[in-house]
Amino acid sequence: MRKSARFAFVVGCVVSLSIGVGTAAADNGPHVKGQGLTPDTCAACHRAHTGKAPYNLKENQEALCFTCHGTTGTGSNLDVQDGVGYSGTGRSGGAAGALRGGGFKYALINTSEPKPVRTETGKLVEATIPALGTSELKETTSAHSVDESSQIAWGNGPISSTSEMGKSISLTCGSCHDPHGNGNYRILRPIPTEAGTKTEVKIPDATTKVYTTTNYWASWDTNQMEFEYKVSEWCTQCHTRLLAGSGSGNANSGDATYTYRHRTSYTKEEWEKSAPPKAKPNCIQCHVAHGTDATMGANASQVAYPNGVVGKETSFLLRLDNRGVCQTCHNK
Repeated sequence: MRKSARFAFVVGCVVSLSIGVGTAAADNGPHVKGQGLTPDTCAACHRAHTGKAPYNLKENQEALCFTCHGTTGTGSNLDVQDGVGYSGTGRSGGAAGALRGGGFKYALINTSEPKPVRTETGKLVEATIPALGTSELKETTSAHSVDESSQIAWGNGPISSTSEMGKSISLTCGSCHDPHGNGNYRILRPIPTEAGTKTEVKIPDATTKVYTTTNYWASWDTNQMEFEYKVSEWCTQCHTRLLAGSGSGNANSGDATYTYRHRTSYTKEEWEKSAPPKAKPNCIQCHVAHGTDATMGANASQVAYPNGVVGKETSFLLRLDNRGVCQTCHNK
């Protein structure tokens, strides 16, 4: 599995498509804030005296989460390894679609066939990035790390006049998600465990939860639109120097590495004034949270990491091949 801690644009998908008796899912099952005085859920993950991993977990965190949320798990209808959502108790209803956040090992993003719809003046009205069928798993070319390996969080840290890429961090599923439940969107932690900030970013939960998509361009959630304008603020708790407002592309940030930056954020007031599906210059409009199957051709494959290294994983969690996300908006 290819993994990278760069661009921690975590949308959050440690959840289930549909909930049945005994099915674990974020904001449901064992991941609910307040389990009462005699909880049965503790024993699913912890051992008081015979734990095999920190926090008295019965096994290491990645393996434990994949027990329910992995390829062979049936405790959740969400397979985050393959990026597939299922229906029915214990996945009995079969594959239901592609997960919005992609997958850590495989993904179902049709990264080569975007379908933008424009006016005669070239203004983007809407766009579609199709999902692949659930039998068309494609191996990820970049993904966030969840195995506790040390990776660079690109852009982490304050603006610096000296060349600083970002610090190395070790990510697990629990770095971004609260397994005990917290009432927030996708049980995202208000402050990720590896964040360099102490300011909480809370995104309200969606009453109706939808975890699959047929259009990867539609990064927003119509059941909780507040997610759209807050997600960049949440992502950049780790990637702090990548948070940029209007006009940033023509303004020198003062940073030696992240000098001119594409806009990634906007205010609630800007969001409220814009037309549906609202403004979209945010982290997850271009990137998925878990992993992508996008590929990069000759020129795109030579885009180096901020430290100048040209590596194999140059897809940077992007939703389209060859930096196609740029063309979809800018139509050059």
